[in-house]
Amino acid sequence: MHLMMDDQGGNNAVTREYRKGNWTVNETMVLIEAKEMDYERRMKRSGDHSEGRNKPTELRWKWVEDYCWGKGCLRSQNQCNDKWDNLMRDYKKVREYQRKVAEREGNDSKQRSYWEMEKNERKEKSLPSNMLRQIYERLEEVVEKKGAQTVAATAGGGGGSDPNITNLPYVMDRPMVSTFQPSLPPLLQHQLSAPIPAAIPLPLPQASPQLPPPPAPIIQPPPLSYAQPLPTIGRCVMIAQILIQVSIQTHQQREGEEVVAMAKAPVGLQTT
Repeated sequence: MHLMMDDQGGNNAVTREYRKGNWTVNETMVLIEAKEMDYERRMKRSGDHSEGRNKPTELRWKWVEDYCWGKGCLRSQNQCNDKWDNLMRDYKKVREYQRKVAEREGNDSKQRSYWEMEKNERKEKSLPSNMLRQIYERLEEVVEKKGAQTVAATAGGGGGSDPNITNLPYVMDRPMVSTFQPSLPPLLQHQLSAPIPAAIPLPLPQASPQLPPPPAPIIQPPPLSYAQPLPTIGRCVMIAQILIQVSIQTHQQREGEEVVAMAKAPVGLQTT
């Protein structure tokens, strides 16, 4: 792989021929050293907002590439980035496995250490098959040193962390124990040191007397309807005819009674 680059003056073009293939142990150790130096360099510049950890990741890996080239490791910044990601992935797996083995040592566990297993046994446990102990120990040294520096910078007001190492407390083999104890005002310290009085039981609420049930409402019967059906026209005519006949018969009866009375009366009274 070839790459044309400008020198520091920007005038002469420099050709870099990158090495391909697997990484050697020496190249891997140079890369770990470059990452250690890069982190220390950025920690020193953490107070300067124009440089340091605020630089783009691409520029940081360009610095790592230049450092590796100065140590004889002819790898590009992309190769260095990919190799470092693989190293950290394998390191975390081995570190976690070793931590579990150490926890089970007191329980008569027959689980063997990573360094005692063969390659096929490592593959069966989904572990890296070719992690060298010297590379693991060098990574452990750099990671622990980085964790301590990050904690110190954070406590001193620095803040921030390496984006390549997530969840910092789990990266280090030894757990981090915080010794920071915030100071409290004297009044709060006195209140916290004073004994807490026993809880006073509250009186139970008394049951209210049971009231008799209300009387059932009186159901009023529905009002009776006095409306009579109106007579029809034919019925009215019939009634009128009956009344007329009755009136005629009454009148005729009265006239007959008068005639009979006059007939029975004396003659003298009739002339008068």
